[in-house]
Amino acid sequence: MALWVENEARRANRNLLLVNGGMLAVIILVVVANYRYCANFVLGCQSISNAELAALTSPEQRWRNLVSVSGTKSFNTEYRDVVNHMEGSRVISTEIKDEYILLRVGDRILLVKAAPGKEKLEYSGELVPTTDRVKDDLLRPLATENADLAREVLPFTLNAADYRSNGYTMLIIGLPVVALALWNCLKGMRRISEIQTSPVWKHLASYGNAEQLSQQIEAELQPAMIRKYGKLQIAQQWMVRRKTFTTWVSPIADLMWVYKKVTKHSVNFIPTGKTYSVVLVGRHRQRIEEQMKEKAVNEMLADLAARVPWILFGFTKDLEKAWQKDPSGVIAAVDSRYQQQNNKSAAAGAPGL
Repeated sequence: MALWVENEARRANRNLLLVNGGMLAVIILVVVANYRYCANFVLGCQSISNAELAALTSPEQRWRNLVSVSGTKSFNTEYRDVVNHMEGSRVISTEIKDEYILLRVGDRILLVKAAPGKEKLEYSGELVPTTDRVKDDLLRPLATENADLAREVLPFTLNAADYRSNGYTMLIIGLPVVALALWNCLKGMRRISEIQTSPVWKHLASYGNAEQLSQQIEAELQPAMIRKYGKLQIAQQWMVRRKTFTTWVSPIADLMWVYKKVTKHSVNFIPTGKTYSVVLVGRHRQRIEEQMKEKAVNEMLADLAARVPWILFGFTKDLEKAWQKDPSGVIAAVDSRYQQQNNKSAAAGAPGL
């Protein structure tokens, strides 16, 4: 039968693999759904002749839709994409994001969406459908003014302005996510094959023989023997907190310092509420914080005060400074309080002379 610590390690490692495997699956699905764009992004722009370009009736006809085009004449239509920077309802500044150029390619005209600047005769970009807004605001008025010229305009647009933005965004977000997910999957598989390398096993082993202590914890973690405060379980001698990827465990006797932490929240300096938590500091320099309702915080502090009255309760800046500067000194002081408590208990229990 598997030990409690083995089950906890397998649970954490399984969750690590499931979550990070899911992250990899999402990235793969995104790439598959955008396979054409991703492949074109990697392969780069391909030169296209004017004759081949003129023969297209839709950008979907050409799989390699990231292309480089050369023309003989270009004309700025003065139609632009403008970004207004607002402050409330007031426009404080404007920015020209894109300009639209008519590029003569053979006996046809290609509409090019380009970054602001002097028009050129060569552009690289992605062949995309012409948007309805551009059709309504630019091409229809052009057809009214010069029908012959409008008939020469190809039924799609070359986006030479921001055609690589999506690819760079996918790389900036995707590569770190893939690297992290792969690392965590490898870490999870290694821990599964060598269960003693799991954090909960190593953590428990810092208190003694992990297998023996695991049996003791399992015997104590019976519903009738534990008290729950938030996600923290307190048994007779042990404290356990389970999270998705970890299990924290500590003997109650290992506690050195416990205090209540209150965090005030506000939005635009308007108070919106408070959150409460218990901070537990142990002999092995571990410190964990568990958030819960204020009532649970107070009940837990009272419970611990009854179980380990010799430890330090409450927060002061001097105590925090002392712990950071000389934790061994604080531990020695708590051990001294424990010894005094034991001496008092022994004296109280001694028979009278």
